Amino acid sequence: MKKVQALLTFSFLLSQAIAQPVDSLIQEAYKNNPQLKSFEYQIQATGFRASSVSAWPAPTLGVEFSQIPSTSTNILNDAISNNISISQMFMLGGKLSAMSEMEKRKGKVLEQNLGSFQVQLRAKIKMNYYQLWLLDRQAEVQQRTISLLNELAQNMQSHVMINRMRQADLFTIQAEVASEKSKLHEMYSKRANLQNAVNSLLGRNDFTRLIRTDSTLTPTSYVLSEFLLSERVKQVNPSLIAMDRMKEMNEAEITTANIELFPDVMLQAMVMRMPNGMILTSGPRSTEMIQQSVAGMAMQKTDWMYSIMASITLPFAPWSSGRSTAKADEMRSTNLSIEAEKNAMQREMIASLRSALNRYSTDDSLVHQYQAEILPLTHQSAEAQTVAYQTGQVPITTVLDSRRMELMKQDDYLMVIMDRQMAFVEIEMMVGAPLQ
Repeated sequence: MKKVQALLTFSFLLSQAIAQPVDSLIQEAYKNNPQLKSFEYQIQATGFRASSVSAWPAPTLGVEFSQIPSTSTNILNDAISNNISISQMFMLGGKLSAMSEMEKRKGKVLEQNLGSFQVQLRAKIKMNYYQLWLLDRQAEVQQRTISLLNELAQNMQSHVMINRMRQADLFTIQAEVASEKSKLHEMYSKRANLQNAVNSLLGRNDFTRLIRTDSTLTPTSYVLSEFLLSERVKQVNPSLIAMDRMKEMNEAEITTANIELFPDVMLQAMVMRMPNGMILTSGPRSTEMIQQSVAGMAMQKTDWMYSIMASITLPFAPWSSGRSTAKADEMRSTNLSIEAEKNAMQREMIASLRSALNRYSTDDSLVHQYQAEILPLTHQSAEAQTVAYQTGQVPITTVLDSRRMELMKQDDYLMVIMDRQMAFVEIEMMVGAPLQ
C-alpha cells in the first residue's frame, strides 16, 4: 500500500512539474557547472601569468660596511668603507615577450580544452535527458495499459457475478495489473537515479528538483552527409583544435629556447663612503685611527667614491648552449608526436562518426516502419483479441498476450527513437558542435 501511495505521489509531482527542453538544461549547465568554472579560472590565470612573466626582474639593492676592526662597534665610522649598490638584470633578445607569448598559447590550449569539455557535458546531458524521456514515455504507456486492464477488470466483475465469465480470469487480470504497477515503480526508481545524474551535471545543489521531459518531443529526421560531417570533424572538433594549439605553444617554447642563447646584461652602480679617507694600508694603522677616535682627536676627512660594473652572461658557450638547443629539439619531437596522435584521433573520430551515421540511418528507418506498420497492426490485433474474448472465442491468456505484445512493441518503438537520438548526439559529439 505504501509503495502504491509513493508511486501515485511521485506521478502527481512529475505531472505538475514544468517540462524543460534539453537546450534549457544545457544552458543552465554552461552557467553553473563547477568544472566549467574551473576551466574559466584557469584561462584567466594564464592571462595573469602572461603579464607576470613579461615584467622585468626585480632590481637588487645592497648595503655593505667593509673591513670593520674586530675591536670596534662603530660600524658606520670605523669601517674602511660604507657601500650602497644597486643592480639590474636586462634580458636581451625579446626573452620576456617570448615567455609571455608562450603563456598566452597555453591559454589557447585551455580554451579548446574548455570547448572539448563543453562538448562532453552537452552530450552527457542530452543522453541522460533522452533516457529520462524514454522512461517517462514508457511510464505513460504503462499507465495507459494499467488503466485499460482496470477497465477490463471492472467490466468483467459484473459478468463474473452472473457466471458469464470465470472468476479465475478476473484474478488473472488483477494479477497482471499488480505486475504492471510493480514495473512502473521500478521505472520511477531508475528515473530518480538518472535525475540525480542530470542535476549533478547541471551544478544544482538541490537534488530534489524534478526534471520533466518534453512530452511533445518528436525527433526530426535529418539528411546527413558523411563527407561534409567528416570535414567538419577536422575543422571544428575542439579536441583536434586543442592539439594544434599545443603545437603552437611548443613552437613558442622553441622560440623561447632559441632566444635563451642571447646574453643577459647586468649593470651595477655603487657609491662608497670612506669615513677615514682613502686608506691604502691596513693593520697597525687601523688600530691607531681607532685610538685617535676614542681620544677625541681629529680624524681624516671622509672621502666619497663610486663604481660602475657591467657583466654579461655567455649562454652560447659550448658547455652551456646545449640546455637551450636540446630544449628546442625536445619540443620539435613533441610536436611530431602530437601530430601523429592527432592523426590517430582524427581517424578514430571519423570511424565513430561513420558508425553513428549508420546507426542513425538504421534507427530512422525503423522509426518510420514502426509508425506506418508495426504499431497499428499490433494495436488492431490486441483490440481484435479483446473482442474475441468478450464473445467467448479465445481465453483471457490470449488477450493478455496480445496486450503484452502491444506494450512490448510500443516500448521497442520508444527505444528505437531514443537510440536514434543517441546516435545523433554521438554525431554531434564527434563533430564537436550542435547540428542545426
